[in-house]
Amino acid sequence: MSDSAPSEPIETILFSRSDAEVLQRNARDLVLRMRAGIFIYPIIWFIVALGSNLFSTDPVIVISISIALVVLTLIRFFHLQQLTQINFAQIPKWLRQVTLLMLPHSLIWGAMLGYALTHDNTTFALLMTFSTAGIVPGGVYNFAPNYPLASLFVLSIMLPTLLGAIVADQWFMLGLSLVYTGYILLMAKGQNRDYWRALENEHKLKKQTRTDPLTQLDNRRCFDEKLSEFCHLSSRNHELLTVMLVDCDHFKQVNDTYGHDVGDQCLRHIAQTIRTHLPRATDVVARYGGEEFSLILPGTDLAGAIKVSERLRAALAASTIPLGEQTLTVTASIGTVSRRLNRFEQGLPEELFKQADNALYQAKSAGRNRCVHYFYDPATAAYQQA
Repeated sequence: MSDSAPSEPIETILFSRSDAEVLQRNARDLVLRMRAGIFIYPIIWFIVALGSNLFSTDPVIVISISIALVVLTLIRFFHLQQLTQINFAQIPKWLRQVTLLMLPHSLIWGAMLGYALTHDNTTFALLMTFSTAGIVPGGVYNFAPNYPLASLFVLSIMLPTLLGAIVADQWFMLGLSLVYTGYILLMAKGQNRDYWRALENEHKLKKQTRTDPLTQLDNRRCFDEKLSEFCHLSSRNHELLTVMLVDCDHFKQVNDTYGHDVGDQCLRHIAQTIRTHLPRATDVVARYGGEEFSLILPGTDLAGAIKVSERLRAALAASTIPLGEQTLTVTASIGTVSRRLNRFEQGLPEELFKQADNALYQAKSAGRNRCVHYFYDPATAAYQQA
């Protein structure tokens, strides 16, 4: 059998920004970029206040702003750490909180720049202008994964600045600030576009290394990684987990009789049938190798595993593959194992897969086109056939 390329190349797989994996990666990137930047506000403010001698002329303002910036910095830092403790569904809410916590920081800084433009301390105005010219592009880079956040950051700093220039009758500064704001917003848009383009290219490359090119299912490497992840997750939550193996019966005869092209068509047919009968987004389907397919059904008990496997077996046996004027019918043997995981132990993923493989062997030995189910009995601490 040859793993010829499918009719739809892997490069055309849609890259959705709403996918859970993509959203989680986007949020992680945002945290990594923002983490260092939030500390820059109190540090630079202290340098500006010290360098412009603002401590002597406006001590109340300096102390008040310093306290506010330090408190906001600490709140934002600890809030960013929460990303590791939330699930996918909570990310949109977390992002809204990121925005709300960012605004006071940037508005305070913009207000101080606007205040500096109306102040008679030229050194203060010069240092604030110089600092802001560096902070804004840095912030745009930090917020590149999220363009609305980046643009809101720029506007929240520059609008108070524009207002300060108007109050101070500094029309050249107003014109310069408008041009600068427009340029920075364009730069933010470009950096956001470059970020998503790079992430999409990375996603395609990752798909190529983790996807079977013939069936467009996950490959063996990807399945092994996901099985390990589900074993950890199910053990932590004390949940049920089912592993299922599906093997095409007499596949060598199909290849020998009809050729490898028909064999490939047969494998694509099996893959599509499995996907059709596993509608849950949490279920995992992979081509493990040759004519064998592996599945993970999280939260599925023995009764559910029996129902799903029998439904798959019957669907394959009842369907046909058109071969010109002829049709081909294929059957499959299925082995499953179900267990409630209470504690993760080294070798648990391999153990579950081995038991599912034993069940599949029993199905093959018993005549094929049938399902065999194993379950873990806590009373005997052993796997038994249902």
